[in-house]
Parts: sequence; structure tokens; C-alpha cells
Amino acid sequence: MRKMTVKQARKVRDALMIGGTIIVLLAYFWEPFVCVGVIVGLSGLIPHFLYNRCPHCGKQLYRNDGKYCQYCCLLYTSPSPRDGLLS
Repeated sequence: MRKMTVKQARKVRDALMIGGTIIVLLAYFWEPFVCVGVIVGLSGLIPHFLYNRCPHCGKQLYRNDGKYCQYCCLLYTSPSPRDGLLS
């Protein structure tokens, strides 16, 4: 199984959050959409907390939208030695 990258996790998180917001707005027409929208929106936190980590040091990247980890200053889009890709 292939691991999700930080960039992919951010796309999934954003899609779930936006989708949840749209579903909540549709609750204007049918009330049960509120619960569904909140569940979909909050499920966007799962990829954020599981995969929004530096592959080198493993620390959470939080709102860092740059290409470098704020803790170890390494490019987090490059493969990690922990993945076994580099010798």
C-alpha cells in the first residue's frame, strides 16, 4: 500500500472541508443535511492529523504551507531515509 504524501493529504482535507460546508449550506432545504455536513467536514481532520507530518523528523506540520519543515529545515517533498528509498 502506498503512503499518502503531505500534498495529497492536504487536497483530501480541503475537499472534505469544502464538501462538508456545502452540505451544511444545503441544510437550508433539508435539515438532516446539517449532521451529514458536520460529519463530512470533521472527517477532513483525519488526513490532516495522520499525514500532515514531516517524513524526516515525523513532527506535525500544522499550517506550514511551504516546502520545508519548520523543525528540521529539510525539504519534506523529498523521500525520507526512513522509507528505505535512500541508502
